Amino acid sequence: MSETGSILIEKLDIYAYHGFFSEEERLGQRFILDLVLDVDLRAAAKSDRLADTVDYGRAVTLVGEVFTAQRYHLLEGAARAVALALFEAFAPITGVEITLRKPAPPIPATLGAVGIRLRFQRGD
Repeated sequence: MSETGSILIEKLDIYAYHGFFSEEERLGQRFILDLVLDVDLRAAAKSDRLADTVDYGRAVTLVGEVFTAQRYHLLEGAARAVALALFEAFAPITGVEITLRKPAPPIPATLGAVGIRLRFQRGD
């Protein structure tokens, strides 16, 4: 039996100042992040101990800190910074998929959100 799998962090709502346009830098905006953390969950499934997995409370705190620590013009740069920080902080993570959305972009159109989805593997 295999217990490898993913830890999900969905709809993490963070206010930050990313974007290409000056009003995005000045006013800021909401961003919504969905993360899929690939982790070997076998030890945690057997032991039922937090020490044997990724503490998603700590992961959420780290993502918020990294996402707001620096301004990025592109969502791609912000997503990469988040993935690198997660790899550095949590050795069990082998892959990170990040979906990053702007629910109210400065675009003259009626839409739900714009965003990106990037996948990172440890060592890339």
